[in-house]
Amino acid sequence: MFDSSNQPTTDQLNSTSLKWGNDGELSELDLQRILGLLSQADPVAEALMESRSEAA
Repeated sequence: MFDSSNQPTTDQLNSTSLKWGNDGELSELDLQRILGLLSQADPVAEALMESRSEAA
């Protein structure tokens, strides 16, 4: 499930661009935001969020 303790700030919510690291991976914040939105509509995405939290 989406971790509410890491809620983005208002400025982050208004951001429309995705941030990518030097390694080519999506930033952790953007990945969490995307998976959080997807998990609201798709149970498979919710499972991805759960597996990511278990791996951390």
